[in-house]
Amino acid sequence: MDSERALLNYFIIQFSKIDPDLIVGHDMLGYQINILSERLSKQDNRNFSKLGKLKRSEKKRLEKTLFVGRLVCDIKISAKELIKSRSYDLDTLCQVVLKIKENQRIELEPEEIPKMYQMADDILKLISFTMQDTAYILKIMYDLNIIPLALQITNIAGNVMSRTLMGGRSERNEFLLLHAFSEKTSSCLTKSLKRRKSIDLRLPERSPRIPPKVGFYDKLILLMDFNSLYPSIIQEYNICFTTLPISNSEENLVLPDRSLPPGILPTEIRKLVESRRQVKGLMNNADISNDLRMQYNIRQMALKLTANSMYGCLGFSNSRFYAKNLAALVTHKGREILTNTRDLVQKMCYEVVYGDTDSIMINTNIVDYDQVFKIGVKIKQEVNKLYKQVELDIDVLTVAQEKKYAAVTLSKTKDGKLKGEKEYKGLDIVRRDWSQLASEVGKYILDHILSDQLPDDRINNIHSYLTKVKEDLEQNKVPLPLLVITKQLTKDPKMYADKNSLPHVQVALRYNAQSGGHFRAGDTIPYVICDDGSNNPATQRGYHVDELKNSETLKIDIQYYLAHQIHPVVTRICEPIEGTDAFQIAECLGLDTSSFKKPKQITETMGENITRPEIKFRDVEKFKFKCFLCKEETIVDGALTNTTPFLDKCSNSNCTGRPVDYLPYIQNQLTLLIQSYISRYYENVMICEDPACPNETTRLPLRFVGKYPVCTMCQKGVMYRVYNEQQLYTQLSYFQHILDLSKLGKRPVLEQQIESGYHALRETVEKYLNCSGYSVVNLTELFSGFLLKEKQAKLIEIETREPPDVCDDDDDVEEF
Repeated sequence: MDSERALLNYFIIQFSKIDPDLIVGHDMLGYQINILSERLSKQDNRNFSKLGKLKRSEKKRLEKTLFVGRLVCDIKISAKELIKSRSYDLDTLCQVVLKIKENQRIELEPEEIPKMYQMADDILKLISFTMQDTAYILKIMYDLNIIPLALQITNIAGNVMSRTLMGGRSERNEFLLLHAFSEKTSSCLTKSLKRRKSIDLRLPERSPRIPPKVGFYDKLILLMDFNSLYPSIIQEYNICFTTLPISNSEENLVLPDRSLPPGILPTEIRKLVESRRQVKGLMNNADISNDLRMQYNIRQMALKLTANSMYGCLGFSNSRFYAKNLAALVTHKGREILTNTRDLVQKMCYEVVYGDTDSIMINTNIVDYDQVFKIGVKIKQEVNKLYKQVELDIDVLTVAQEKKYAAVTLSKTKDGKLKGEKEYKGLDIVRRDWSQLASEVGKYILDHILSDQLPDDRINNIHSYLTKVKEDLEQNKVPLPLLVITKQLTKDPKMYADKNSLPHVQVALRYNAQSGGHFRAGDTIPYVICDDGSNNPATQRGYHVDELKNSETLKIDIQYYLAHQIHPVVTRICEPIEGTDAFQIAECLGLDTSSFKKPKQITETMGENITRPEIKFRDVEKFKFKCFLCKEETIVDGALTNTTPFLDKCSNSNCTGRPVDYLPYIQNQLTLLIQSYISRYYENVMICEDPACPNETTRLPLRFVGKYPVCTMCQKGVMYRVYNEQQLYTQLSYFQHILDLSKLGKRPVLEQQIESGYHALRETVEKYLNCSGYSVVNLTELFSGFLLKEKQAKLIEIETREPPDVCDDDDDVEEF
């Protein structure tokens, strides 16, 4: 066509001739439709209404109503609800859903497309690529059963199918409950249309975590889950808008009267649960066809998705059925049930390893599967006696660790043989914001940990493998896709205030500006950390993969991947394993081991009771001073150097000067050195004990666990000073020690001037050492003791609440 206006008119005419009922695409809602709407408005096209089924003349909110009357299926939105993936771009969906090999699909960048119009052959290639992507999009829609599933959900909820395809579980729940209200009563909750200044997306406090007993367990762990805990609690206690008054307060959590008839909310949940149970029963019928079994599977999945999101309408502040007190009552009963179950299990003389929200882990100290299963059945019977709707179920694991665990899940096949499947939950290797390399290394380490190798062989194999990974990185043998890190944009990249500390935001902004990209809120940004020749921190050296490929100067920052991707992942996995630690792992990866000497637990011993100097002073810095005449630096290892006093002779053999002759000069250097250590101490730099947490601050946090402050970033580890009281005291004590002639076993005869010089230097040290301001006092503990009594209880109550979970583990996130 000769112009854009003519092209748009031609497209509209062809589209209206086809007159489709369903439009399928990838990333349509929010990008492709927005671009088409923008160009139609720009060209003042008046035939735009032919794209829909309703004749209109106004272009207000065109992107929302462009295809009115037709169903729009965006497979990106549907895939986010139905599957887990590191990213939801078309290339990744083709690999995850269609099992297409990497690089099999040709993907063109925005700036490459105009170049394809220069040659006829390239135009044909462009058409071929476009048709290929169209085929992939259709196949993904079919494989995920998006349309049949959306139809089933729409029939269940009673809403409009076009809205179901756009996602949004809150609206479905609203329609389902509105229909239920209209059947039983003429009144219903009115929905406030007033825009809230702030939206509270956080649900009331979830069930508390039973303190974990972190470790490696080679005996069977019994994992017991409550089936659909929150929906079951709503049915168990008849919690509903019709049985309790609605309030936005979490106080006065009173259960409904037992004499009241079942409320609308528990009734609807019971219908969904019973319908799903019936459909699953039909599915298990061996006489039905595969097509019918697939239809039943779609139906039960639609019922499951709807039932599991019903509790969310209580705690979502933008919902018509928002009732904070009801949501708080549900979680309160959840905490009570979990605690009661723990107490019951302990009374049965079993050790509870961990518990969280709707599950509890029990260490049986048994390796016989059948015996463990019998224990599980016994516990299940005892717990289920207490409730009518809440049901406990059984699973068997081998390894557990605080809501983050790697395990071999055991089950029995039909022929009675044990079948083991590896399961990873909450670990770094299943999170989407780590590189594939870190995930692969982590899985390899876990395979060895969960194997039946001898402990020494296991550790040796892990160390050897880490050394090989380092060598492969240095020799560029690691494929580039394994180095890609992905991070999701939670808002438009231009809206971030701290862009410099977020590499994925910088990559998105640069890519949008230079390459015509369209990264926006909700998109997953792929990037690699490169060595670009600058001294910028790693957070400012993130580049898109295409930027790396098209540059001759950029190269992969190997040290970053070893120190900040592989090391923290492996260290956390190996933490419960004896025979290795962060220091040894750093050694295998060729890293500077001095930065990985963080203790796993902060020691209480200040070190003054250790008498052997070689141990007590092993980590101190040696005393150094420069010669007044030759400026040669002398390092003082002790009072004597090869039986010669260091004040008697310069370390430079050609220098004729004696240090004792310029003693005030040495005293000044010693004073400045001591003051530098004191200044370092008062900088109060604090870091998190977790090696993977980058938090560093000079401000003392207000939340404490015991006498240690809790990290303000990760909210899990405790913080400690980089240079603490113990280190300052030990350093000054070392200076005192090397200047104390009485500590010498065989003291030589010294001339009076040299002996006086030793005493003068020692007095300089003791002037600071004996000062009360520098004595061994834990100032962190001291500060926590000065908190005002009347505010301390409230502070502890607020600060000990569990923070909202980070949306990394999709199993633990309710989407509305």
